[in-house]
Amino acid sequence: MSSCCNTKDTLASTKGILTVALAGNPNSGKTTVFNGLTGLRQKVANYPGVTVERKTGRCRLPGGTVAHIIDLPGSYSLISRSPDEQIAMEVLRGLRADTAAPDAVVVVVDASNLQRNLYLVSQLIEMGKPLVVALNMMDVAERRGLHVSPQRLAKQLGVPVVPVVAHKRKGIEQLKRAILEAKVAPMPDWPLPQEMREELLLVGGGLGLLTPQQNLERSKATAERLLIGDRAADLHEIWKQEPVAALLDHAGRRLARLGIDPMQADIEAHYRWIDAVAASSLVPAGQPLAEPDQTRGYAARATLTDRVDAILVHRFWGLVIFAAVMASLFVTIFWLAQPIMNGMQNGIVFVGHWLTHRLPQGPLKSMLNDGVIGGVGTVIAFVPQIALLFFFLAILEDSGYLSRAAFLMDKLLARVGLHGKSFIPLLSSFACAIPGIMAARTIESRRDRLATILIAPFMSCSARLPVYALLIGTFFASHSALVQAGIMLGCYALGILAAVATAWVFKRSLLKGGATAFILELPSYKVPQLSQVARQVWLNAGEFVTKAGTTILAFSVVLWALAYYPRLPAGREQAALLGGGPNAVTAAQSEYSFAGRVGHAMEPALRPLGFDWKMGVGLVGAFAAREVFVSTMGITYAVGDVENGTRNLSAAMRADRYADGRPVWTPLVAISLLVWFVLALQCMSTVAIARRETGGWRWPIFMLVYMNLLAYAVSLAVYQVGSHLGYA
Repeated sequence: MSSCCNTKDTLASTKGILTVALAGNPNSGKTTVFNGLTGLRQKVANYPGVTVERKTGRCRLPGGTVAHIIDLPGSYSLISRSPDEQIAMEVLRGLRADTAAPDAVVVVVDASNLQRNLYLVSQLIEMGKPLVVALNMMDVAERRGLHVSPQRLAKQLGVPVVPVVAHKRKGIEQLKRAILEAKVAPMPDWPLPQEMREELLLVGGGLGLLTPQQNLERSKATAERLLIGDRAADLHEIWKQEPVAALLDHAGRRLARLGIDPMQADIEAHYRWIDAVAASSLVPAGQPLAEPDQTRGYAARATLTDRVDAILVHRFWGLVIFAAVMASLFVTIFWLAQPIMNGMQNGIVFVGHWLTHRLPQGPLKSMLNDGVIGGVGTVIAFVPQIALLFFFLAILEDSGYLSRAAFLMDKLLARVGLHGKSFIPLLSSFACAIPGIMAARTIESRRDRLATILIAPFMSCSARLPVYALLIGTFFASHSALVQAGIMLGCYALGILAAVATAWVFKRSLLKGGATAFILELPSYKVPQLSQVARQVWLNAGEFVTKAGTTILAFSVVLWALAYYPRLPAGREQAALLGGGPNAVTAAQSEYSFAGRVGHAMEPALRPLGFDWKMGVGLVGAFAAREVFVSTMGITYAVGDVENGTRNLSAAMRADRYADGRPVWTPLVAISLLVWFVLALQCMSTVAIARRETGGWRWPIFMLVYMNLLAYAVSLAVYQVGSHLGYA
């Protein structure tokens, strides 16, 4: 390794606010380090113009210096192949106008996978930025019988190296101090072919004429990036100028004649350097320093992760276990959440009565009862089930199991033309299709990415859960929790089946193309960190509650107004009261209102599916947000009427009758409606994010049309076949 060093002063004397970029491979624990550094002083947004998440936070360093921490998307390389890696590269190189160029970079390295993580470190060294290495997962490395010496690694790299166990907050304070001591690493002497060295010297000399402020080592590093085909924005102008363009052309032709691929040679040189660094830093605990060629043998020893994987990723038993895990999840959601939901419903009744019992009859009381309490309150009651869903998903993700599930699903997905990387976006869509569609940005192939986006909304998101729970809990309440969970699992399975079938069709027609390779890192198993799980549940459940307090509240008030006005004429109200009492008056008012008129206009198209006009009004509201359907039913059935005793929505739905006495709702109608909600695209936010991801309206409109036509056709078939079989 070269001893030549551009040792820029450390940041210890810097006053004011530092901008610090946090980089690292996926699954290196980078986000846990970010949470440890920033605590609760963080915010999440998107980079302007793209849907890549940006997490930023403030961190107070020793001496009073404040650091602005930017958590970059996980990257294996600065040669970007996906939008996530593109953003990370641009921020690190100071190419984004919306993000300040970092004063220092903290790169998180997984100590148990040192060689893989050091490739990104080697590229960051070439950038010439002040650097600190956070050596994370030291406990995992030690359990594997590996010992990484931070002191030896720091000596090899020439930058501070801080051992960290982020999920236990060990080393976080030391890392804060080290940020102030960040410094530029010496340029390594990469073991490149001699002919490539000669060309780099020539091109670097030409660059020296354009950038005389750079020393020769940095000019050669820039020349190497140009020679391997890196055309990032900071190199574009340099690449086009003489004499650099002529020198690059000459170098490329000479190396081609010699059979040398600059990119391949660069990668091999980096990994030879990495092997040497790892050999000097990574040794079995208690053993003497190993030779370079022995290093790779240490990881080959069977670990607990290997032994567990022999079962969990088994081609047969792995799938059986995965199915059992998913089934257990849904059973638990019904069984565990029900008592909590009952308590919340009682609390909502109490709050409603406390708010309205002294108010006189009139629009204000009706709006509070039927609009706010009957609408928002009905949705809020499902928060326990939403929170439990996010709780279990967070545990599966934090434990490392979700990557195994992606591995298991790869072969199944490949049969329908999807990529193994599609699994994580599709799984994310079970929480919400929006982050699921955004997660598809990690898929390099545009065809595979587009296919994933087009089928992601079939995954039953958390917004559907209140609808599922309402219909299943109302019309299958006499069955056990196991049966109810089985019906809900069937809804999820139907969505998956629809996704698989449409993907198979698309990949053989609209998105025809060859298969792409699937490479997936399986992280080590770990005990889920309770604080991380709690944070995920809090953020996601909080987002649901926030939506209930904003979007759903607004729509509930609008829907209340549509259901309240115009008022039923006095003569018709009196006739309804004499003919059937207060319930008949409520029903007559609903039909006479604006909402009732819209519903009746839709009813001819919905009647073949088994739906009446009230359901039609609910489906219109569900296009804003699916869970609005529940609040719409609460408003339509006036279940918030506290003065007359708060009526349960389920009881009101079961009691609803047509004029001839037939029940409006039956188990078959509920099944038909469940099928509609599984297959239909009713979320305008999903359509908007799909437009941003696909770059236009063509694919989102296609997605909206084909999914809703499919939902109509399947619901029609279910209801008509069921009716002919006598289940109506």
